[in-house]
Amino acid sequence: MTQTGGEGRAKRKRLSLRLQVISAMAVVLSPLLIMGAINAWSEQQFSRQIRFHELQQGAQDRVRQTDAMLVRARTALRMIASESAGPSCSEIASRMGPLDLPLRNTLRFDAEGIVTCSEIGEDIVGRPMAQLEWNDRLRKGVESIEVSGQRSMALGDPAIYMLHRVNDGQGHFAGSIGLSMSLPDIAGRIAEVTKTSSATTALVVRGGEVIGSNIVAGVPMEWISEGATLNQRTYRLTPEQGPPLDVVLLPLRTEGLWLMVGSPAPPQRAEGILAFLVPILAYLAALLAASWIADAMVLRWLERIRIRIQDMRSSARYMPLAPELSRAPLEMQQVAEAFDDLTSRVTTHESDMQRALVQMKAAFREVHHRVKNNLQVMLSMLKLQGRGEPLPETQAALKVAAHRVAMMAAVHHTLLNEGDLDTVEALDLFNAICNQVDEQKGWVDGGRNIIPDVTPGLLPADMAVPLGMFVLEAVGLLCPDEDEADVILHFDRDNGNCQLKLTCGNASASGKSEIDRDTSLFLSAFARQIGGTVSVDSGAENEIHIELAFSVSEMVHHERPG
Repeated sequence: MTQTGGEGRAKRKRLSLRLQVISAMAVVLSPLLIMGAINAWSEQQFSRQIRFHELQQGAQDRVRQTDAMLVRARTALRMIASESAGPSCSEIASRMGPLDLPLRNTLRFDAEGIVTCSEIGEDIVGRPMAQLEWNDRLRKGVESIEVSGQRSMALGDPAIYMLHRVNDGQGHFAGSIGLSMSLPDIAGRIAEVTKTSSATTALVVRGGEVIGSNIVAGVPMEWISEGATLNQRTYRLTPEQGPPLDVVLLPLRTEGLWLMVGSPAPPQRAEGILAFLVPILAYLAALLAASWIADAMVLRWLERIRIRIQDMRSSARYMPLAPELSRAPLEMQQVAEAFDDLTSRVTTHESDMQRALVQMKAAFREVHHRVKNNLQVMLSMLKLQGRGEPLPETQAALKVAAHRVAMMAAVHHTLLNEGDLDTVEALDLFNAICNQVDEQKGWVDGGRNIIPDVTPGLLPADMAVPLGMFVLEAVGLLCPDEDEADVILHFDRDNGNCQLKLTCGNASASGKSEIDRDTSLFLSAFARQIGGTVSVDSGAENEIHIELAFSVSEMVHHERPG
């Protein structure tokens, strides 16, 4: 049973022929699709590289311009620190003036990193520098530090900080001098040079904030990471307003500062779109062609064969299939001819089987009829023999034997009238058994009866005689004749589990040992014959219950079809 269920699941999981053909073509053509996709991807990467070099070339000019501005400031600051050990902030500012730098402030720090003078903002004198870590680095021998920051010490706007070490006459660390330059001013100067260009130029500081652009507020942090400087690529940036931008980011020599150059992204080229679409369309067209070929050459003819077979099954009329497939391919015509030949043979064989089955059923009914007639003859002989016996004990024994033969005859008469040879309807069987018991007990015209309460269903025909004999013996042995109460025969089933229960008046206390002995001899024997178990409950005050439990196979669980 489990194997059959597994085979059914395997059949359900199989693909149809059309899907199998399409799947096979998909596998065969997949290298072409992969090669087309690789070619399209290569074309796209090549276009991106060209775009990157175009933007990078423009960005390099702006980087050189910015670096030139910063180089002038570095050189001047180094010369001031080497010429004078203690220049004032105004002297530093006056020396820086001719360089035309976007200067914001000049400062001087002592050896502890405390501001001793400031060109702008007297309130910052006496405060430590923005990062005392810078002073520690200068103390340890670093000549200069150049970083970008979010706030300048004097004006509070993004700035570049340049610090240079100052030594005393003995060469010991005596502090440092520094200056700050406004990043917005630097970005503005770069933009002044590129007014005629459509490119957007700005500076990017730590955190991704963009300085000097009205359309871009920031860039993702991963674009300005350490590893990103080695990845030469163009980034696609979508601002809140305006078209998307192709952006390149180049690091400047100032720590934490990048130059951003962006240009409106060009429209998608038709070549790039076609590079992706052509392989996909060719792939789909090949699959569609494979599906059409499978349908035109095979599937539609198979569908005709399937429909014809269904028509034959529903109408039981076998029509030749080959003429209908005269225009089909040769292989399909051969299948149709083989099917017609097999159909002819099956039809002939089925007719022979039907005739044999009719003859067999007639033979079985004749057997039941002859058995019933033979039992009737035996019954008549037993009755004649009983009338001639002088001893009452012998007459009683012959009467019991006659009752048993009569029950067998009644059961065979029921089997004779059943449409199926292997099964018997439980309702018909127990009705016949109860009628036979009533007749033998003489309850037909009296007030007492055996009342059947039977659940309809099919039982194996082999169980009919044992069940009839069980009921006869149970009523005869355990239900006293002097009791006027009706005998209830209850039969029920739960799937394959069946229960036959008889309820009648209780026996006297003196007869219980005889009841137990007869029960073990007769009832248990019939119960074992059908593979069941019997139990007797005489504990109730006025009733006795005889119960037979047995099982039937799954073939007879269902109700008889209408």
